[in-house]
Amino acid sequence: MDGDGLFQSIGDALEHFSRDPVAFMVPTLLYPLFLLITLGAFVGILFILFMLLTLLGVGGEIMLYVLGGVGALLALAYMLLSAGYKGAMVAEYNNASDKGEVGLMHFMRYALANSGGLFIISIVKMAVTGFVVMPFVLLYYFLLINLWDGWLYLFGIIALFLVFIIEFMFAFSFTAYVVRKVSPITAMIISFNFIKEKNVKALLVYGFYGLVALSTLVPILNIITYLVFYPIAYTSLVLFFKGR
Repeated sequence: MDGDGLFQSIGDALEHFSRDPVAFMVPTLLYPLFLLITLGAFVGILFILFMLLTLLGVGGEIMLYVLGGVGALLALAYMLLSAGYKGAMVAEYNNASDKGEVGLMHFMRYALANSGGLFIISIVKMAVTGFVVMPFVLLYYFLLINLWDGWLYLFGIIALFLVFIIEFMFAFSFTAYVVRKVSPITAMIISFNFIKEKNVKALLVYGFYGLVALSTLVPILNIITYLVFYPIAYTSLVLFFKGR
């Protein structure tokens, strides 16, 4: 992709969205909807289990162990499905930009079929983030907690910067997994190499996506921002990657 292609991906994403906005809005809605449905279902399972244990007269530490164990498994399952839902949203954006198949059934099929691979990417990113950030947390807690409060802000800024760098390094992992149809490890390697190759251009496109993602936190305007600008921003990431 040449120098002018930096903003071409954003323009192309806007053009694709304008051509068929529903094809992009539907997966944008399905992603949080399925997250809420899954969360509600898992909370319901825990509640039913709690009521059943209560009726059976099980209490005290045994109940805590059972609920804690099942809750941990459900939390793991939720993370697994969440990765699948996000990957399905990316796949829908990719298909919509190519005038391919989109819709509820395609979203569900992709999410269920690929949740395992996408979950691996998410877990690796979380592990890297924890490994990098945790030393700052421990250092502050054990050594600097009684010192100047400014250390807290300094460490917070450093930690946020490191998290941003990690998020950026993994930014195209889901896209590579969806577009190239490769293994999770290969997708992460492709993302790292792609960022190494495109560096500043990739950072600017990701920065645009990041600003749009943050703007979805603004009250009142967040619904419009999420339904319109978010799919455009994420599709620009996909198109930027495909134009490599």
